[in-house]
Amino acid sequence: MRNSNHVIDEWLVVNCQQGDRKALELLVKRWDSRILRRVYLTTQDATASKDISQEVWITIIRKLKSLKDPGAFEWWSLRIATAKAIDWIRANQLSRRREETRRTAQEEFMENQETPSDEILLQLRVAIGELPDQQQVVVRMFYQENLDILSIGRILDIPAGTVKSRLFKAREKLKKMLKEKTIES
Repeated sequence: MRNSNHVIDEWLVVNCQQGDRKALELLVKRWDSRILRRVYLTTQDATASKDISQEVWITIIRKLKSLKDPGAFEWWSLRIATAKAIDWIRANQLSRRREETRRTAQEEFMENQETPSDEILLQLRVAIGELPDQQQVVVRMFYQENLDILSIGRILDIPAGTVKSRLFKAREKLKKMLKEKTIES
């Protein structure tokens, strides 16, 4: 079911495709924060998210004329944002893991008297960071953004079954990692 925002977005997309600069300005204004949020929730890096968001808009503007269904702008643009964020993650994977390890060690050092629930949350954050990129993205979209399976599938351009499979595998890996850390403690 289409709501008034969806109709406005379609109208803006059609006008953008016809070269209307004002429509493009309005479309960017309406969607910029959502694109930035999508990128941030995928990368977990505020500084990089702003740069990546700009790259997303460059791609959207370049490819907007090729969008055949203006009603698909929402999923299409979020898919581009997610793909750009994943590309950034892959490019920065080693330095990101080093930084997360350093940050985790620093947090543990600063908070010697953590409550058990804080410790578990910290271990969970670290464990999620150790998952393969595809699983990290699905876990964050499902649990942090509260997106449903179908929405995640549309954004990532993968079948719902693949989303479910990645979630299942991620949960199993997280259980195993957390059990191992609990045994070590």
